[in-house]
Amino acid sequence: MNRVRLLAFAAALSLSNPAVLCAAEKTLTTSTGMELVWIPPGEFLMGSTDEERRWATGDEGNIRTSDLYESGEPQRTVMTNGFWMGRTEVTVGQWRKFADSGYLTDGEKQGGVVAPDPETGKWGLVKGACWRNPSFGFSMVNNHPACCISWNDAVAFCQWLTETEKKAGKLPAGMEYRLPTEAEWEYACRAGTQTKFWWGDRLSAGKDRINTGDKHLGFQYISPADTFGAKGRNAFGLADMLGNVWEWCSDAFDPKQAHPKVYGNAVHRTLRGGSFHEARGYLRCAARYRKGPTDSFPFLGMRACCGVTDISGPSGANNASSVATAPQPPAAGTETKAGAMTEPRLADPELQKDSRKFARNQSSIKGLYVVRTDAGLRVGGAQDIIATIERVSGDRETICDFVSDVAKDTQISMEEAERLLKVRHPVWQAGHKIRFSYSNKYTKQAGGSAGGAFSVLLLSLLDGMQIDPGFAMTGDVTVDGKIREVGAVAEKLRGALLDKCRVVAIPDANEENLNDLAVLYSPAMLWSMQILSITTLDDAAAVARTDRAANLAKAMELFGQVQRSLPTSATVYALRNPAVVQTLRQVLQLAPNHSSAEYMLRVANNQLPATLSLGGSLDEIWAAPGPLLGFLFADYKEPEKSKRYYFDKVPSGAFKAAMDRLNWLQFRLHPKTRDLKMAMVDYMISLDQLHRQSAFSSGTLRLHLTKRDKVLSEAHLLGTDRKTLEEMMH
Repeated sequence: MNRVRLLAFAAALSLSNPAVLCAAEKTLTTSTGMELVWIPPGEFLMGSTDEERRWATGDEGNIRTSDLYESGEPQRTVMTNGFWMGRTEVTVGQWRKFADSGYLTDGEKQGGVVAPDPETGKWGLVKGACWRNPSFGFSMVNNHPACCISWNDAVAFCQWLTETEKKAGKLPAGMEYRLPTEAEWEYACRAGTQTKFWWGDRLSAGKDRINTGDKHLGFQYISPADTFGAKGRNAFGLADMLGNVWEWCSDAFDPKQAHPKVYGNAVHRTLRGGSFHEARGYLRCAARYRKGPTDSFPFLGMRACCGVTDISGPSGANNASSVATAPQPPAAGTETKAGAMTEPRLADPELQKDSRKFARNQSSIKGLYVVRTDAGLRVGGAQDIIATIERVSGDRETICDFVSDVAKDTQISMEEAERLLKVRHPVWQAGHKIRFSYSNKYTKQAGGSAGGAFSVLLLSLLDGMQIDPGFAMTGDVTVDGKIREVGAVAEKLRGALLDKCRVVAIPDANEENLNDLAVLYSPAMLWSMQILSITTLDDAAAVARTDRAANLAKAMELFGQVQRSLPTSATVYALRNPAVVQTLRQVLQLAPNHSSAEYMLRVANNQLPATLSLGGSLDEIWAAPGPLLGFLFADYKEPEKSKRYYFDKVPSGAFKAAMDRLNWLQFRLHPKTRDLKMAMVDYMISLDQLHRQSAFSSGTLRLHLTKRDKVLSEAHLLGTDRKTLEEMMH
């Protein structure tokens, strides 16, 4: 498992003045007022994929291929030491305290820097421009990031801060203030993710998270540090890791790729994070750029870190770093390549002094799932997921695993949940194992939509929260605490109702699927249970717990009154009852994420569409063929070499079930998907004809493949690529 390594934590936190700081603290505040956040040891994949590089050099990323300094596959990188990282870039106010000691930056020595002209806005050499006045047309205040900072300047600031904190008795032993290495920077930026950006793969979702220099969003140039608040911080709590100003790293720059170990002996120095001045493709966790050590521009700044001292200094010597790429011992309880199980690691006794004790020995939650029948129909349901703490021999590190065999995606979702809780509570009580089991324990579990449920269960064990037995949820989870979108939500909600779940939580990104629920089944399903949308683990826990917050508890009580007042077959006129409408509005005032109340009001106002959403329509079209969908990607052989080739295992009645479902969907589909539906119908008819023939001609096969290509072409026009389609087969 990709769990955070904590073995070096105690040594790194040995302090010269324990009264000032203790290992349990997550932040470090310097005597200058700079706040740094603890980044625990761990591992990640450093670098970018081919797909990401294609995006970066495409129309949206807009990086010239010659300026893309990334290559190869992402490298597994282990951070053996934790470190503190500045919550924000070094600010003008913090830099001024250093400058007051008499320091002149390289820009000041040169008499000016390349900056925007105050009158025309065109970039060129502006005399007198420096960190005090970067020529932005407005005054720099103390909480603006310091800019026009060269690499030499940044190193000098760190040396000054080290000496200042050492004199103040606030420097952890064995550590110094310095620039982060490239590996430290990317690890801190990703905060447990492997996506293009720390919030995901869509740049558009970065709105109100980062400063991209878009004047329409309020910032043509630099923006104050931590402008976007909680939304602009990653899972480690670091602000402005992407955008605003480039941040210097300690490494010399290798134009071929980043190095997990510190790289030295080169002319240029490495920059990370992009800025307000750059192409969008530079605003990624893996993006790199370079400048000379004396270069000073208004888009160059810095972020200080406090880490071990055994890395490259200003000379660029390539010494040992806190990063390792040598093979590491397998995670506790996992299989080696030879298949033998490893022993769990011994827990560090120093860390156990501040470990998180388990508040409960067992907890359970209902997770929603969906399965396919032999005919390809999807059927949803709810089942108990139980987490149990078991004692293990010796003082071993706590690990999580499953009682029975599960699919790879289920294993990954559980590991992500474990990593998330390790970010919140880095050290757990040793000598235990957390085992997950299912009420349907004889069926192999598949799918990643239980990640949110695993997270809530772990939170329950650690914090003692009691979960409502009538609560169920679906949603994947990522290490930043976000509950992510999943598929087949309408079927899962129908299954929740059949299994008598009273309260259900779904990802906020899936809320539009409630329209689909009403179209596919009945609007009455919207008020047959209380459906709430969630965006984070904290949202999920707030709904799941029995001791809910007063506002939420009151909202759910009021909605229950509405439920009891309506007959099962309530009409839209019943929903328009003024008392019902008033109560539903009160519910939404108390709990804005109460999706059932919101959608009931939409039904009452005739605001629900008569067709499925675009995403729901695509989902239903792909689901309709069931096991026949795989034939879209079949490796068809020459007709003379094949008889009935792949058809032997086609379930009886699969073609009829597919056609019946597609025809039933005809007037329920989003208008944009009807051409795709017709192409799928033609393809199913052709596939059925091939199935009935013992042999067929080359012309028949060509016609069949033309119909198949039509389906794939329509799918491409709707933005569904082949990879997505293939994933739907599993």
